[in-house]
Amino acid sequence: MTTAVRRGVEVLYRPRLQGKKRRKTAAQLREKYEAGCSVRSVADGAELSYGTAHRLLREAGTVMRDRAGRVPAGGSDLGRGAS
Repeated sequence: MTTAVRRGVEVLYRPRLQGKKRRKTAAQLREKYEAGCSVRSVADGAELSYGTAHRLLREAGTVMRDRAGRVPAGGSDLGRGAS
């Protein structure tokens, strides 16, 4: 975490993940998710929000499980693009 002063108040913020570090983090998250961890546990372990972890998993090309924990047949991702 990094600190900054905004309007006289010290605030904590997480620096942006960019470039090589972003790709490395995404690959690490993917490995844990594909080993069976939930998106939430992966996010908590990396000190990221759920949304950021989910976005990084998608960027890494992860095949997401449905809410019941099943991977779609054939390993496809229900036709969704990796956005």
